[in-house]
Amino acid sequence: MSTGYEFLAEKEAIWAEMLIRVLKKNHIPCTSIPVYGAGLVLRGGMQERLKIYVPNEDRAKAEELLEELFSEGKE
Repeated sequence: MSTGYEFLAEKEAIWAEMLIRVLKKNHIPCTSIPVYGAGLVLRGGMQERLKIYVPNEDRAKAEELLEELFSEGKE
């Protein structure tokens, strides 16, 4: 069964939340799913990662926004 949503990106929680805010500001609905077991152990503990999905019809615009945000290697 298709949900009509496609995978856009997987990011650390802090960057995923920023991306989600930008998508919503640009009227692109999205949803995220935590990636269990993919945390990075840092001095502060586990770092959660999220997979972000957007509607099929908004994917091209979402990819443009993703590129604008992370083109400088932020992750």
